[in-house]
Amino acid sequence: MDLTNITYHPIAVYNQVDPTRTVSLRNAFARDMRKRFMKVALEIASAIVKEDIFGLNNIHTFQTPGNQAFAFRRSEDKVARFMQWLQSQVDAGILEVGELHQIGVGVNDHWTNKYIFDSYKRGVMRARYEMQKSGMTVPTIEETGGIEISMGTPFHIDRLGLLYTRVFSDLKGITTAMDAQISRILTQGIADGDNPRPLARKLVATINGTGMGDLSLTDSLGRFVPAQRRAEILARTEIIRAHHQATIQEYMNWRVSGVMVQAEVMTAGDKRVCSRCEILAKGGPYSLEEAMNMIPDHPQCRCVALPFLIKK
Repeated sequence: MDLTNITYHPIAVYNQVDPTRTVSLRNAFARDMRKRFMKVALEIASAIVKEDIFGLNNIHTFQTPGNQAFAFRRSEDKVARFMQWLQSQVDAGILEVGELHQIGVGVNDHWTNKYIFDSYKRGVMRARYEMQKSGMTVPTIEETGGIEISMGTPFHIDRLGLLYTRVFSDLKGITTAMDAQISRILTQGIADGDNPRPLARKLVATINGTGMGDLSLTDSLGRFVPAQRRAEILARTEIIRAHHQATIQEYMNWRVSGVMVQAEVMTAGDKRVCSRCEILAKGGPYSLEEAMNMIPDHPQCRCVALPFLIKK
């Protein structure tokens, strides 16, 4: 992200650090992500060090999942059994799925859905408010039966469902990559004869990045983004996406009723605004079709799309 040679959009004079007004929700979602990944990291450390599941200490301690439970003769058996156990921890904590009864039908309800739903709802309400503020002839949320009625339109339901699926799929991708790293490091650690504590530290580092040492877990640019950090970035980014798509969809819903509306981009207006978002803010107005997937333009984008009244 290039922050050099930025010419700020006039809207920056408002110093609107959180134009979407979702900063508290973004923080809450990121905290929840962090807590769940930390729990998995603690379970790994406890299993390897306290419970000595690989039988590396010859010291009997705790019994869950079992002292020396994975102390098989072959290293590949140890790794395979550990990865099965780890998957159960990830499924229970990070990929937790319950059941939501919607119109009498049971559907999967991932724990992340509540955050996406809240952000989407805020986006619908914000869109209606901004259209009225811009002089467009649209009723208030209350005048159309409340937010539940507005959210219950087929277009909003479909778009919200796609957002739910996207977040779950992306989070699963993060945990899958994390599992692959853990498997590789575990295999190497056992082959090297690591003691429980250094082995546990290496595995935990793939999750939260602490004490990385020389694990060589870097991309082509020499950067390492641990799974926990990637998940926090995902949380903050998807709150913005849900808010934006709800806003644009609400504009689209009223366009069908004859409201002539396009969209313009508003940045946070502070020194953290990147050059890409500044370019978007200077451009426009954009058609709603153009704007639908315009925000977030990058991870942790904070921009919002405001209505632009088309003059006849």
